[in-house]
Amino acid sequence: MHLGSRALWLAAIVCGSVGILDAAISREWDLMAIFAVTTVLLVALWARQRVHRTPVTLRPDLAHWVAHRAAGSGEPFDDVLDRAVAAYKHGIVADETAE
Repeated sequence: MHLGSRALWLAAIVCGSVGILDAAISREWDLMAIFAVTTVLLVALWARQRVHRTPVTLRPDLAHWVAHRAAGSGEPFDDVLDRAVAAYKHGIVADETAE
């Protein structure tokens, strides 16, 4: 997951939590229920997105290469890594001198 995506997930979950707290303090139970359901759904979606990824340990040189490619293209690290593994799996070889 990209840092921007993590920040958006975190911001949405924090906003939902603040909404729950504010609604509870002001005793707006229906509003609190809406915020609670929304926050629970956000947490469930975030967890579901993360649970399908297998932790991978890369050699430091490969991790630096993926990070460099991600920074150069503005893509998330995970997307560059996924594409590199898929290219390897399908036997597609990119010209490294074209960087």
